[in-house]
Amino acid sequence: MNIVTNVRLTTAVKADASLYKQVEDAYFKLSAISEIGQATIIKRRKHTIKQLFQQNTTPIIVFERTGPKLYYSPDHPIYFHLDTTKVKLKALEQNQLPILVDMVNDLKGRGTKFSFVDGTMGFGRDSYLILKAFPNAKVYAVEQNPLIHFVISIGMKQFLNEDMNSRIQFIHADFQEWINKQDEIVDFLYLDPMFEQTLNDSDRMGELSRVTHSTIISENISNYKKLIIKAHYKSELFKKLNAIRCIRKTSKTHYGISINNQIQK
Repeated sequence: MNIVTNVRLTTAVKADASLYKQVEDAYFKLSAISEIGQATIIKRRKHTIKQLFQQNTTPIIVFERTGPKLYYSPDHPIYFHLDTTKVKLKALEQNQLPILVDMVNDLKGRGTKFSFVDGTMGFGRDSYLILKAFPNAKVYAVEQNPLIHFVISIGMKQFLNEDMNSRIQFIHADFQEWINKQDEIVDFLYLDPMFEQTLNDSDRMGELSRVTHSTIISENISNYKKLIIKAHYKSELFKKLNAIRCIRKTSKTHYGISINNQIQK
């Protein structure tokens, strides 16, 4: 688990009773997490994020009407946003399947029921994509960083309808420890360990990479039927996890798939 010593909580400059209530609720929830040493509510007044970091370098969660944003530095907040997923969703409407959706569809089909564990939730966009593309999928979004888990899970819920919300579970845990404790074998385990090779340090993805310590992924993971991995083309994980790589000549990011032959079909 990542250890986050402290966190500050505040609102947008223009706040109302609802945002103050969200800050108060977050204080009690985060204070109960063992990985967080201290949660503190601070008054925003008219301070900019940069000014708040000049006072103190402790991470800040800012509650806004559009959802909470996590700052480890003044420049690149971490929060749930669809970003490139909008393009993928548009492609879906035209029956053009994004790579991840296409891989899952080939193995299960759009109308079938299956369980999908996103073991490296991060921004949560892949979990959201699977929820949208597969109306009968049950998604488990697992994130080991408690602050990222908190902010992304709250932010994504604002984009979910009642059905989608009923089909996703947000879990704060190390995915390897969590999945090996499950009584039922999951159909898909999806991993996107993007932090091995950071493609751009000067954007939100780079910020997420900088503040998240990669878990050493073991080749002894169990309790899944099929593994899909997304990683930098130089990653050794394809070989380590015995995954057949789908080479993308126009991208530094490749996908791979591995079948757990120890699990009966």
